[in-house]
Amino acid sequence: MKKEGNIHVNVKNWPPEASNLMCLLNGACKFDVTDLAERALTPQILESVSYLDSDEAVDSLYADPYWPKWDSPWWHMTLLFEMGLAEKIPDRAIDAFQSVARNHYIDVFPLKEEELPEGCDPTRNIYCFCALGTAMQILEARGLRSDEVIPWARSWFARYQITDGGYNCAEEVYVRKTPRSSIVSTVPMLEALLKLSERGLSDEEETVLDSGIHYLLERKLFRSISKKDEVIDPDFLRLTFPRFYEYDVLRGLKLVTDWAVKRQKKLRWSGIEEAFALVCGKVNPADETIDIERQFYSGKKTLALAENGEWSRGHEVSLFPLLEAAGALGPSPFLHRQFMYMYENMYKLTYSGCFEI
Repeated sequence: MKKEGNIHVNVKNWPPEASNLMCLLNGACKFDVTDLAERALTPQILESVSYLDSDEAVDSLYADPYWPKWDSPWWHMTLLFEMGLAEKIPDRAIDAFQSVARNHYIDVFPLKEEELPEGCDPTRNIYCFCALGTAMQILEARGLRSDEVIPWARSWFARYQITDGGYNCAEEVYVRKTPRSSIVSTVPMLEALLKLSERGLSDEEETVLDSGIHYLLERKLFRSISKKDEVIDPDFLRLTFPRFYEYDVLRGLKLVTDWAVKRQKKLRWSGIEEAFALVCGKVNPADETIDIERQFYSGKKTLALAENGEWSRGHEVSLFPLLEAAGALGPSPFLHRQFMYMYENMYKLTYSGCFEI
């Protein structure tokens, strides 16, 4: 029931799109998606793992640990991580990435051109917040302390957090009279900080994390405050996998419910109710599937090494077999796993009285 003041949210108060899926919590409806992925995509997984363990991949990492999209080692590693298969990333690739990343990237996010160190390529030598947050999560998933591999990384959480609680990879935003964050830039940083919380956060970092979650909840995970509740980007409502850095409402729901469960925090019901109903409405309870609805990575251009040995823009992106298979439009076991984790979080939070209205 709901009542003003001391509010309790019961599953009976869940939107019908959500309550109709309670059967999914039965043990028979769960599965190990990692095992499923290994069985269904074994050839493509082995191909990516073999590539990452090759001289070609190591040479590519030393040429640039990130570019080009999408068929460089960075994207193979990121996809394996998102599939729950980080342990399959070969040590050789992780070692090469660590070695390169320590020297390739500068330890600041320059806000003005005059802050760029001499010889710094602003496209290739600066971590964006999306990439840094993702790199920290991959390293942690491989059992490494990301803040030791990238010693200055933790300082960025507080140093570059905008007053609204988020981050923005567009450096020019920071010098505006009213800087505004980007959900896309913010979520990987908060995911990384939440992962680091398992080893403990400073008081300052706890404040940063809570402020970032508040930023998302204020926007109901997909609505603009400055534009009077308009949808920030219609694509946020269409699920995608892999995400790499892309955002959708399921990713946002998983993050904020993970935060509430792991940090034992209250969660504002109004901040998630609409997104929860929207995502639950995408699940087909008959066959327990949820679909990939868009492929944001197709039809793009990339920075790449040209024949003359210079890095230049405008090259066609290149996909690889595992990306094409795991990202195919239609039912996705990887989105289903993310949905189930989020849905179980919602169930736990409901019964522990952790929703505020």
